[in-house]
Amino acid sequence: MAQPPFAIFFSTKSCPIPSTSFVQADATHWVLDATNTVTHDYHDLKEVALFLTQAGVLPPDLGLALYVSIGGADWSYRGERFVSNGHPSDVLPLSWPDPAGGLAAPPGPGFAQIGVSLEPLAALAEKEGSKLGAREEFAKRVGLDLFNFMQSFGGVQSVGGDKLLVPANILDHWYQRLSNRLRRDPDWLTRQQQPI
Repeated sequence: MAQPPFAIFFSTKSCPIPSTSFVQADATHWVLDATNTVTHDYHDLKEVALFLTQAGVLPPDLGLALYVSIGGADWSYRGERFVSNGHPSDVLPLSWPDPAGGLAAPPGPGFAQIGVSLEPLAALAEKEGSKLGAREEFAKRVGLDLFNFMQSFGGVQSVGGDKLLVPANILDHWYQRLSNRLRRDPDWLTRQQQPI
């Protein structure tokens, strides 16, 4: 398929950047050097809008997905949604992965890249579902951690069958404990294997 007419723009950081500004890696993948095209401080790029510039240009069974890469590392899927004829635009959050080994020097051209990939809608729907499932699992684990913390807190009293009376600052204590634990081990909640 010829390069589909899509464009992106980085909210508050750029004008629309057409697909012709991307380098075509192969028949279904396009790459933009965000470090060189937009800004050297890629952390300033918090979200990106991906959109089709013409209606109905994609085959009905295909959509466009967004990926990012830092320092030549593997591509990371960043779409919470995807763009298709039925959903021709979306604004997607950019959470850049940490570069492997940290930064020894300021990033130069080619360091932060945006990738757009043309993929079957079925595969994109599966990616979207697994990302949502991972978020739901994470939310359950956070909620369970809070509940267990409140139950173990010295000043908690049971008031009826399904109510707990807790000190007013218990959420502050829990949040501080959770933040410290995640700083020490960022994958702590996502790595837990026990069923919820």
